Amino acid sequence: MSVATIGEVVVDWLSVKAGKSRLDATQFSRHLGGNAANVAIAFSRLGGAARLIGRIGVDFHGDFLKRILIREGVLLDFLIADDKHPTAQCYVFTDANGGHSFYNWPDPNAASDLKPRDVKAEALAGARFLHATGISMTAEPRRSAIEKAISLASQFGMIISFDAGFPTGEDEAAKVLAAGCLARAHIVKVNLQELMFWSDAESLESPKEMAQVLFERYRPTVLAATLAGNGCILVSDKGTAVCPGYEVYSVDEVGAGDAFMAGLMYAVDQRLGQASNPEKLAELSISDWQRIGAFANAVGARACERLGATEGLPVLDEVLALLALPANKVVI
Repeated sequence: MSVATIGEVVVDWLSVKAGKSRLDATQFSRHLGGNAANVAIAFSRLGGAARLIGRIGVDFHGDFLKRILIREGVLLDFLIADDKHPTAQCYVFTDANGGHSFYNWPDPNAASDLKPRDVKAEALAGARFLHATGISMTAEPRRSAIEKAISLASQFGMIISFDAGFPTGEDEAAKVLAAGCLARAHIVKVNLQELMFWSDAESLESPKEMAQVLFERYRPTVLAATLAGNGCILVSDKGTAVCPGYEVYSVDEVGAGDAFMAGLMYAVDQRLGQASNPEKLAELSISDWQRIGAFANAVGARACERLGATEGLPVLDEVLALLALPANKVVI
């Protein structure tokens, strides 16, 4: 099994003390971050093969990221060292309620300078999944590189996975391009805030109703709406699967959505094997999606047990151990 991820590869600087503002925070810990890198590592730790398409700078931050990715077994043949732009960095601040804010620096950076010519057919050849995110559509030329990768994946008959995470303050052009990716993807993932954003839902609508609205609008093969400790909702033409979450001691939720997506693709591939393609994906039943959603929920939950987007990403045995425990009650 193999997944190709494309997008951000960054250094995350996590503020050590919650409740500190950008001006007051003085202590940070350094971690690997970025959606493409997180999903690739998560998939690899579960036992799959992952390759990464992206850019890092020719600097010690890039060396730091590359060393971790090599240690995690991610194929880096398509990770480009950019000698004109520095490695991307992201400062992550946690408020007193556990919410996060992000400050990306510098601008431009190597991750945002991913070009269409960087996306070669051999980068996707043999992979069963391509995974990208809405965040990648907020910078050019990276957005054009993502569009090229999606077009190639369609030609190759790959399953296209798209995390619709998107900063709502971005320009309208970026939103339109991200919406186009939603319409072309087979697997679309949103969290509750993104579900409300993309469905234009009224506050009185339930998550299930919003998920159905969004599914009908973009018609992916499956829409995955994650609801933190309440699990997830998976909507397909076969119906709606409500999958409860699993209780863990949560230290940090950064990267949990990326872990969920890796878990979902891994579970789909376990179910379909060499037949992991868009046509067979559409044939999965509600009971199939129930099991796939439970597995993805467990991967996402385990990712919250340690500080940092990648430190808590579980291996397969850790996921299976959590799945053996009772799930939370469904409260959706």
